[in-house]
Amino acid sequence: MEKIKVALLLSGVEGFGDKHLIKGIQEFLPDTEVELKIFHIDPQNVAKTVKEIEEYNPQFILDFNTKGIIWGEKENQKYPLHVLLGVIHITIFTEDPILHSPNLLQLRNSPNMVFLITDLRYGEFLASLGFQNIYYFTPCVNLNLIPPKGEKEISTIFVGNVIDPSLIVENWSQNMDNAIRDFGIEVGEFCFRNPEIAPIYAVEYLLPLMNPQFQESFNNFRRENPHLYFLWLTQVGLYTSSRRNWFILNFLEGTDITIVGKVEGNLPEGIHVADISTFEERISYINKAKLALTAFPAFVPSGIGFTPLEIAACETALMINYRHTLGSFFKPNEEIIVYNPLDRMDIEEKLLFYLENDEDRQIIAEKGFKAVKERFTCEDRIEFIKNLIKEIYKEILSQQKKQ
Repeated sequence: MEKIKVALLLSGVEGFGDKHLIKGIQEFLPDTEVELKIFHIDPQNVAKTVKEIEEYNPQFILDFNTKGIIWGEKENQKYPLHVLLGVIHITIFTEDPILHSPNLLQLRNSPNMVFLITDLRYGEFLASLGFQNIYYFTPCVNLNLIPPKGEKEISTIFVGNVIDPSLIVENWSQNMDNAIRDFGIEVGEFCFRNPEIAPIYAVEYLLPLMNPQFQESFNNFRRENPHLYFLWLTQVGLYTSSRRNWFILNFLEGTDITIVGKVEGNLPEGIHVADISTFEERISYINKAKLALTAFPAFVPSGIGFTPLEIAACETALMINYRHTLGSFFKPNEEIIVYNPLDRMDIEEKLLFYLENDEDRQIIAEKGFKAVKERFTCEDRIEFIKNLIKEIYKEILSQQKKQ
């Protein structure tokens, strides 16, 4: 029996979290029934990549966040490559699909699409666009990408991007209708005060409270320009995340904290920025820290994401904001430290306590690492993907026999 051929298409702009799955796919997907070939899309010569894929003749194409979608033409109509080749396309969403809505809007009528999501809320958005064949699995860490535990020479790091929200509003003022801008701020502030609510749901709660004229104009805007509406939601999500991170760091002025992430704006005294540009440099900083403070971004609405798992995998004590789904992944205040993102005193007291009490902090770090090792490694996730591919292929063969 011939092996099932899977083509993994990489765009070169995959996220840091994707690296765990890419490494896992390389290690665990191929077996006696499945073979894998990786294609790196050449943006300067996409036709060359397409020719190589055609020569390989896969039954499945795999990519991340629709970044591997290649468009072609047939009879003056635009089609994604998998339709032109007559194969199945599987997209793994490690990021919020709303960030990739331009591609998704074009894919709405494309057959043979399968989606793997790492946050249940991602499935709700995909389903709202009419997509089916949606499967969930939790994020994971490939421990082969985590360096050996070394000296914890850095006291505290903040892992995440830190952008002054006023800079975002300033940009909106130059590029956005004033009424829609002001509503965006209103939605962002509401999500900041209610961390369990994502912007896409906050809009539906707040819009009926606006005046009828604005309701009508806003509904017209999103009905007539869905791509611009999703872009607006993306911007509101960015504002919400920035507002939360900026709030936390500004009242920690004077605390020795190193930010591991992108920074825009003037930081408070005592806060430094790590000089990183690669996945390896980022993981190295996390691995050297005693404690890592972070906050869920708006684009991880209900799941755990990859960053908290990476922190725990480095045996660095993870301190993250509480939400009701968190207990599905870690035991709060046993495997991780949790805080109320709106309670300044709670954050300050817990940060100080765990920095002053080495034994308590180390116990948290050790239990967090054990949890990742037992529940969040990539081998099981790749096995799930492989079994799904085999089941789909078996169904295809069954249908072909009936014809």
